[in-house]
Amino acid sequence: MLMPIPALPRFLYLDEKALSEYLSVVEKGISDESRRRQTQSAPGSPPEGVGELPADASSHEEERVVRETASQRFIRLVSALDADANRWSYRDIDNLSEIFDELKIMDFLHGHFEVEIPPVIQLMSQPNQLGDMLDMLEAFGPMASLMGQEVDGLPGKAETTAMRGFAKTMKSDVVVVGYQGDTDPQVSGKLNSEYLRDAIEGEVFILGKISRKWKEGESHSLLALPGASLMSREQRRKAARQPKEDDETMLTGPALTLDILAIYR
Repeated sequence: MLMPIPALPRFLYLDEKALSEYLSVVEKGISDESRRRQTQSAPGSPPEGVGELPADASSHEEERVVRETASQRFIRLVSALDADANRWSYRDIDNLSEIFDELKIMDFLHGHFEVEIPPVIQLMSQPNQLGDMLDMLEAFGPMASLMGQEVDGLPGKAETTAMRGFAKTMKSDVVVVGYQGDTDPQVSGKLNSEYLRDAIEGEVFILGKISRKWKEGESHSLLALPGASLMSREQRRKAARQPKEDDETMLTGPALTLDILAIYR
């Protein structure tokens, strides 16, 4: 089922570097600009083939350089992928559950999802905001006592110091998780903060390239765990076979990891 691109897509995320690379392959090159020339003649011109222009006649020629936008390139890319879907392994999906088993690594996937950035990931990917929140808690403690408010539930100096240290150690990439239904396979992908345009939440369209399929029973941590790159491949596989239930920092199969190109409405 074809999902048409909105005439005016509003991008929440658009990886412009990857977009240019993909489009340059599909179109065998890429242009940055085009020139448009427009000629206008003033009233008084004689009919074609009859005499000369009167003395008061004039003409005006205007040339404009039109530079392409990322939005235009995106629409061209998806249109080209859809026009030759078999060649580019492009899948415009309506129901991920129905075709999950057919999907392969490197397939382009375009579909409609409910998305969010898990709260823990949101917290770990924005250490500055966490620091501001801890500053507020530390400042609020003495003020609360002066105003006669209870402070038993607030973290003390030792706790906030520990939280700051933990946040520095567990600093994570921005990761988005999307789903179509409560029991349907999920999709996830790491986002480059340079290309974030707006808050990622709610119903959106996603275009991405499948980089990993997670079978039922496998799991994958969404956090950038320190030292994970030092683990052997077998150790990483063993960890992936031990999912933790109700852990929002884990992606549990069946699921897909995507190299996300765009998130838009």
